[in-house]
Amino acid sequence: MEGSEAPKTLTTVFLDGTEICKKMLQLPSIADILDACKSSLTCNAECDRLLKFNTDFNEYIDTDINGNVGNLDKYHILFKSTKPKHSREQLAEPPGTDAAGPSGQLEAEQFSSCTTHPSSQLNSRGQIDGAHGFNAASLTALLESKARSVLAEYEKSGTLSVTSRKLIVKIGVSDLVERRGFYPSSADKQNLAKSLITVFPSLKIKIQEENEGFEHFYDPVSHCGFIEMKLRNLRRTLHDDQRLYRKRGRSSNPSGVSITLEVIADGEEESIEEWITSTKRMRPSPENIASIKMGMEKTYTNQRLWITSKSPTVAEVFQQYPRFVDMPYLLDAEFGKMFPGKEDLFLRKWEGHIVPKLLKVATLENDPHVLPAGEESDEFLCFRALQMLTHYLPPTASGRAKGWAKCSVKSALSYILDIKPTGTSIPSLLEGSPEEAVGVHQPKLVCLGHPRTVAQYVIIAKNDNVAIPLQDEGLTCAIDKLFKVFWVCNMAYPAQLESVYSFFEYVYDMPISGGKRSKVVELIAKLQAVLL
Repeated sequence: MEGSEAPKTLTTVFLDGTEICKKMLQLPSIADILDACKSSLTCNAECDRLLKFNTDFNEYIDTDINGNVGNLDKYHILFKSTKPKHSREQLAEPPGTDAAGPSGQLEAEQFSSCTTHPSSQLNSRGQIDGAHGFNAASLTALLESKARSVLAEYEKSGTLSVTSRKLIVKIGVSDLVERRGFYPSSADKQNLAKSLITVFPSLKIKIQEENEGFEHFYDPVSHCGFIEMKLRNLRRTLHDDQRLYRKRGRSSNPSGVSITLEVIADGEEESIEEWITSTKRMRPSPENIASIKMGMEKTYTNQRLWITSKSPTVAEVFQQYPRFVDMPYLLDAEFGKMFPGKEDLFLRKWEGHIVPKLLKVATLENDPHVLPAGEESDEFLCFRALQMLTHYLPPTASGRAKGWAKCSVKSALSYILDIKPTGTSIPSLLEGSPEEAVGVHQPKLVCLGHPRTVAQYVIIAKNDNVAIPLQDEGLTCAIDKLFKVFWVCNMAYPAQLESVYSFFEYVYDMPISGGKRSKVVELIAKLQAVLL
């Protein structure tokens, strides 16, 4: 590639943490950029880190020397000064030569620290030495010296409380900062994450085949996790002259699940419109059910294309397809077409598998906020499990996007479930201004009665003046139907409960949308470690 055709880049050069210069370069590869920057240094130095500005995160992140160079890319290249190295032959002289004396011994030690990678060991200050940083043995030694009670807790119960998990991350990150500074490399953070799940195997969590189980501590792809969160919190206290870079506003573009739809063939559109009209006009009755199901089947592709491309409101969806309202079980069939084989996973797993494990986690942690109060019915234990989810997956500041309203942990449950007295009329649930409703833009459940007793559940979308009475179904079935409404109508989850709904995605064995959430993954890890 000719010089005039090479992309222009802005490169900032750092030496031992200090900015040296900024260069406008026009070179075809990252390797060429690195060589050009290294040749401008006046001392011996080696590249310690290579960072590229990522427009999605508005932040510099680690990149590879073999990566592509785009026009107007921005790089930070961090060099670390080095001392001249002695030859291997000079350092390998047998005892009795000058090299065996005090000065020769010092030189050999310096060479070893630069060119070999011994297992990390604790030094006299209780920190980890060694080029590779953490491994399982060195992390265990560090915790033996600073948090022996955590190791004892794990040996006794086979898991760790949230407090203990925070403590081991704090100790590990503090040591990492002491040795590597406030901006350790991605490899250092990954080594610490892997060491944590090696020492505490029950903290390992594999959600999908491609992950290794340590990513909730540090994910090298998304640069998220408990370790990264702790480092960012520590960096908030730095002075401007200590910061390597400044973080700007972050744009969010949560990824959804792609659903493949067939294109409607020419000549079929008129027939589909007839089916839509007929299913609108038919009322639920034993003689019409087969025809209604056939109509929903025939119009499925047209319906999904319209909902995903036009983003209609809940009211518009149910005006076009009113049978979802008076035949809620059609939501199951619709969801089953969108996610084959997953339509009944929640019903199969929630009460028999998830709820008992949530209760056991609360018992092991002796958490008074969520512990059951004596003998309770299965129906009320489901309600108790919802309370636990809003406690373990609380609203966070990161959720303060569009649709966010101030929300405490105590009030978070009201964004998914309200309780009204028995005998409350369904039309009265839609009265009042939409602004008075909690979670204005998203549907939620209303329980007529109390979860301790037999109650009726209704899905209410007050902003759209829509009410879907659920038949004689319990809370588990009601939650299942509510979740499916979000997907059938292509709606975002309430910002205050994004983590709770992400946990539901795990129960349905769906890819967790919106990126990996550390709190969600941590709770999943706890549940997988619990034996019933």
